[in-house]
Parts: sequence; C-alpha cells; structure tokens
Amino acid sequence: MTTDVLHPDHLQPGHMVGPWRILESLGSGGFGRTFKVECEGALFSLKMALRPASEDKEVEGRATHEGAALLANTSHPNLLRLYAVGRWPHPSTGYFYFVTEYVEGETFNDWRARARPTAAQLVDIFLAVVLAVMELHRRKLLHRDLTGSNIVIRKGDNKPFFIDMGSVWLPGSSTLTEKLPPSMVHTLPPECVSFLRRSTNEQGEHFDAGVAGDLYQLGVFMFEALTEHHPFDPKKLPAAELFAAIETLVPRPPHFLNPDVPESLGRVVMQLLEKRPEDRHESAAALHKALWEAAKERKNRAWKVPLVLPESGPPPVTQEEVEERKARQQQSERRSQEARKQEAEVLSDKQALEKIRTAAKEFEAELLTLEQEQARRTQRRWKVAAGVGVLLLGLALLAAWRVWLTPSMTPHAASEKGSSLVSTLSNSQPVRAVAAWLCVTFSVGCPAAQVRPLPEDCSQEAIQGMEKMNLLGEEGLPGGYRVVIDINQPGTDEQEGIYREGKIVSKVVKYSWTGPLPEGTLLYGQLWTEGLTKYGKEAVLGRYTEALLPDGRRVPVCFILWDQTGLMIKNEGSEPGAARLPREVTVLAVRRWP
Repeated sequence: MTTDVLHPDHLQPGHMVGPWRILESLGSGGFGRTFKVECEGALFSLKMALRPASEDKEVEGRATHEGAALLANTSHPNLLRLYAVGRWPHPSTGYFYFVTEYVEGETFNDWRARARPTAAQLVDIFLAVVLAVMELHRRKLLHRDLTGSNIVIRKGDNKPFFIDMGSVWLPGSSTLTEKLPPSMVHTLPPECVSFLRRSTNEQGEHFDAGVAGDLYQLGVFMFEALTEHHPFDPKKLPAAELFAAIETLVPRPPHFLNPDVPESLGRVVMQLLEKRPEDRHESAAALHKALWEAAKERKNRAWKVPLVLPESGPPPVTQEEVEERKARQQQSERRSQEARKQEAEVLSDKQALEKIRTAAKEFEAELLTLEQEQARRTQRRWKVAAGVGVLLLGLALLAAWRVWLTPSMTPHAASEKGSSLVSTLSNSQPVRAVAAWLCVTFSVGCPAAQVRPLPEDCSQEAIQGMEKMNLLGEEGLPGGYRVVIDINQPGTDEQEGIYREGKIVSKVVKYSWTGPLPEGTLLYGQLWTEGLTKYGKEAVLGRYTEALLPDGRRVPVCFILWDQTGLMIKNEGSEPGAARLPREVTVLAVRRWP
C-alpha cells in the first residue's frame, strides 16, 4: 500500500516502510514509535525516531545509539536480534529506523501484575536478566536504565528480552546526557544522588555510574518484583525527601514487606541496595552466583507460593525488623564514616605533603636570598678592598724601587744573577706581604674558587631566541631538558663524573617529556664548584650561554643546572676542586639568571 504520509505518527496498518508492511503500533515514547511489521510472511519489530536529525539530533542520536548497542550484542539470547537499519521516507534525509526480531509478549510489569509469579519463577527471570547484563559488562557496555518497563516477557516460555537499549553506554560513544544516566529518579543509585547534591552544573560534567550503578538498578528491579513496592516511593516522597532517603536510609527488606519472599533472596536484593558501591556485589557474575546459591532452595514449598500482598498492604513492622534494620543502618553509617575518615586521612596526608613542599620552597627561597645578599656584600667588600689594595700595592712598589736603587745592588751584579724588575719585586719583603694579602683576600694571582655571579636578567637576544624556538616551556615556565654534563667524560647515565671549575660543554639527551631541543645539541657554559652551598651542603653552580644545534646553528640561550636555584648539591665523596655529580642531569631554560 503506497502512502503520501511524511511523519511516523501518521503511519497506519497497511502502510509500507521500505519492504516492511505496518501491521499495528506497539507504542511510542519521547524518542520513537514502535510498530509490528511483516516482511515475506515473517514478523518483526520496527522502531522509528520521531524527528529527523535536521530537527533534533538528540532524538535521532538516541535511535542510532540503540541500533549500535543492538548490533554490538546481536547474538545474545536475551537481546533482540538486529535485522536492518534505514531511513524513511527518503533514504538519506528521512527518519532513522531499525528493525529487530518481534517478541510476542508483554512488559515485565504487566506480566508481573497479571501472572502473579512465585519466587521460583521470578528467580529464573532474575538469573536470565543478570546473564544478559553480564554480557553487556563483558563487552564494556553499561545499560543504565534497567527497569521492568524495558523488559518484555515472551509468551509461552517466560523468557525475558531487553527491548530498550537507547540508554546503553558504549565505549567511545558520547553519552545521551552530560549529567545523569537517563533513568527514572527513584532508581538512581545513592552515589548519583550525592553527585546531584554537590554538582555545579558545569558544562561537560556528567556522572559515571559504572557497573555498580547497573547493579543497584537490578536491586531496585528485583525489590519491586518481589514486593510490588519501590524501595523509596516517588509518589509518596517529595523530591528532596526522596533523594535524602536514597542517600541515607535503609529500606524495609523484601522478606519483611512480604513474608512469602524467601529470606535468602531478600538478602541478595538488600546487598544490591547498599549505599556504598563497594559494599554491593563485586560484579554481575558475583550477583549471578549469589542468586544461584539462593535458588538452590527453589524446590521448597515456600518458593512456589505466588508473591501477592494482601489488600490490607504490607504487615506492620515487627521488633525483629526494627533490630535488623537498625543494625544494617548502623553498619552502613559506620562504613560511610570509615570511608570519610580514610578520605580525610588521604586528604590530610596530601595537605601535609603540600605544606612540606611549600615550606621547602620558602626555605630554599630564603637561602637563595641570603646567598644573593652575601654575594652582594662580598662584591662591595671586594670593591672597597680593591681600592685599599691598589694603594698598598703602590706603596710596596715604591719601597721595592728604593731597594732596587740602593748602592749594594749594581746593574752589573743584577745582570750576572739574571735578575729583573719582576724577580726583584717578587723577592721584595713588602711586595711578598702585599701579594699574599691580595691572594687570600681577592684571589688575585693564585688558584682559588671564583666568586659566584650575581642574579640578573638574561640578554634580550637570548630570551627572544628561546621564545622563537619555544624553549621556555608553557606560559613562560622553565623548560626542562636532560644533558650529559661533560661530553669528554664517557660512561652511562647511572655513573658519576668528576667535574672541576671552568668552561664546560654538555650534550642534550632527548626524552618524551623534554623540550624541543633536538638530541645531540651541545650547550656551552661555565661551572662554579667551590664556595657554594645549598641547604647547608656543598654545591655547584652551572650556567649555559650558547647552544650548538645538530644543523650547525648557534643560538644564545640561558640555561641553568638542575633547578631554578641553578645550584646542585655535590655527591658524597667530592673533594676540593673535584665535584662528584651524576653524569646525566636536568637543566632548565630560564629568563633570569638565579
């Protein structure tokens, strides 16, 4: 039968959707409409999105999402087999639809109300449903909407089928909602309610219920099946009270709500409804095992009684129930308190560690400031003393000149001894005194530690060059590199080297975390190894001012050794003039010499 209808709501029995002939409508929801269809004498189910992607991407997205979920699990006996996908009425711009096998039956909720099943019948359905969830979890999928209205019980053998997979979470696929799994409020797990309470509604924020969320929903599903009641009734509790109850209260156990419910089955359900995810069953497989153990009693007469509540409703609360619920509530609260205590301890440890790090940074900064101040004082003393030294040196030279001009030292005698002005000066008592004083005070003319250079800004040429090559890291933070300190000392990165004051040539070693300087780049710099301390221990100072890249380019740089202080503590066993350091160390690109 041809038709000119252009919307799914207008499809009637006899209309054709491709090769599929509409027989009847099976119902509709907010996302799509389902039809019973026929093709070549066989019956199928066809679900069509109510709006095309051009009008509502979310609606069509849910339909295509469900089709993908079915395709991923098309071989499972409790999931509908997918036969076809398409668009109607136009093959490229029409409404998306997919075709699955047709299951003649009724939803679990309708079947439960009509059939009034026994505990033995229900546990068979529970086991089959949990097996299907096991398969979903094995494939890294989460159902997220496990309710009686989304399960059909097939006529004849009471086999359950999942008929709505639109909420399934697929690996690598975007979720239908950015914030919550799309299930009914009263089925949300406690951890989801806690999330709602602290949520800031920021864009992109969502709740990951995980396997534990599916298990909780299975607990709600089984609770309702056994008792004809919700654990927490959304019709009797306002939203705020409903959320508070889900998050904090222990519901009446099924075997107290309905005394015909086997206690072993009720306890399995109560574990599923635990407040903390880790207190539920470890997995769907563990739940299946627990149900199987409980079902061993199914031959007992008590398991074959229809689970029907009297018209008067649930029996009154007994003292036994009060004690059991009180004990369960206390246990739940104790576990929560222990969890919060552990979280607080972890947080406290993190805070303490952060305080230690902050204190260490402040201490290091203070030491650096003191060392810088000491260096400035030393420089000032040097300048003052240098003026005095020049004056004393002039006096000494004058005294030496007078000695040289005495009659006892004739030019002929001096020539015979091979003496000179220099030798005369060096042998002069006043000069020797001045030279010794200068040597000790200013390191003039004798081997001694060089004065540490003062902190100062790097040259603009070096900064601009490093910025152009992106050597400074992100947002101006120091860029980290690794180098072999001295290319003339062979060995492995685990060995030590012995380093002396003076010029140094280091080689860049490339790692995944290091900056953009290529492997083999040479860094030319200077080491100061004597008279320096860090945290009260002897240290060395290293600066690099030029880089030679493997392509032959030379660029000015500002690199320092080890960390932002530019200082590195010597290894044990270091001797004066011979600092022991690892062969391979870190260097940083900076904008200012520390």
